[in-house]
Amino acid sequence: MQTLFVPEKIQIDFFDSENNPLRLEGILIGIKTRANRKNDINLSPFLTNKDGRITITAKDIKECNDNFISYGIMDYSSLESAKPEIEIYLWGTTSLQNYIDYWSRILENKTDLKQFEKWGDKLGKRDIECAQIEKREREEFELFKNFHNWNMNIQDDFVLLRDTWDKSSNFKEYKVL
Repeated sequence: MQTLFVPEKIQIDFFDSENNPLRLEGILIGIKTRANRKNDINLSPFLTNKDGRITITAKDIKECNDNFISYGIMDYSSLESAKPEIEIYLWGTTSLQNYIDYWSRILENKTDLKQFEKWGDKLGKRDIECAQIEKREREEFELFKNFHNWNMNIQDDFVLLRDTWDKSSNFKEYKVL
């Protein structure tokens, strides 16, 4: 059984129809793995910089994976045990709206950050950690409202490319038209 080998560095460049760099900041993409068992893992957000480029490290992928699995919504196996086939996809407006709706409901009931703002360091270690998690969630949530994908008029997620990460690699480069 083949397994996934995450490259040390991944670079994705976006180009227009005339093969000129597409210099748009804030294009949101995700990477989807295929599980050998249990559930597939979706890794994101990865965003273009002002030059229309996304640079992702193996450390970035690990952090996204750890964060994704930490919510424990479904049953996942390790990233290393996934199949080597991946998809790099553009988030459509439907997924963005679903994300915003979901997190709006979750965050409207959270009070850890308010408690921290009121009581500060008088709270216990666990309460402070929960407040820090909520703060990160709220900051990330706000980012999703401003991604360039909203302006692209693409409703459904769109697969930009498929690849196989079946052997150790220091660098993968992709050009998206």
